[in-house]
Amino acid sequence: MENDGYLATVTQVNSGDINKRGWIGLYRVGGKTWNWTGSLGSSYRNWAPGQPVTADCGSLVASAGGWVGYACSKEFSSICFYDNLVVVNENKTWEDALIHCRRMKASCSGCTYDLLSLTDVSQYNYVRDRIYRATTDEAWIGLRFLGGKWFWLNGDKPGPEDMLPDCPSNWEHCGTLSKFDTNSTWKIRDCAERRNFVCIQVTS
Repeated sequence: MENDGYLATVTQVNSGDINKRGWIGLYRVGGKTWNWTGSLGSSYRNWAPGQPVTADCGSLVASAGGWVGYACSKEFSSICFYDNLVVVNENKTWEDALIHCRRMKASCSGCTYDLLSLTDVSQYNYVRDRIYRATTDEAWIGLRFLGGKWFWLNGDKPGPEDMLPDCPSNWEHCGTLSKFDTNSTWKIRDCAERRNFVCIQVTS
């Protein structure tokens, strides 16, 4: 499985190196507020003079000196962003999700895939934006309770700020990330439940 890219969200003046016209992830519905695909956060705008017009999709046009609105039916190339995450839209148990990730073919020599370990709180909103295409409300991540201990699959230990229960109930021994609940970082669930999941490419 290949890592799918997605239309770029622009967060700063970084378009000068792009010398072609292409779609970016900026759009609006019914002539209302402009938004980024996947609700990725950026208030930055760089419209060319006289733009935006009545069109509802945004493109980057270097020769125009900024962004230009076009009808969404226009055919342009896409300016996409790639990272090392893969959101898998298949419903699997936590264990099966782990196996699936580890069997995926990596794009670089010496790399493998694993369920995502989210040990940096600052990454949660970014990953939440990335799973907007998941077909389940929550996606499995690499947080696990086993042998009386919580751990992340990358080997990191959860810190005291994670507030994980010492004795989780109802077989809730696996971690998920919610697409919608922005008030929490992770949730613990029954590992036998089936949902989408997030894999990450890592260097072995």
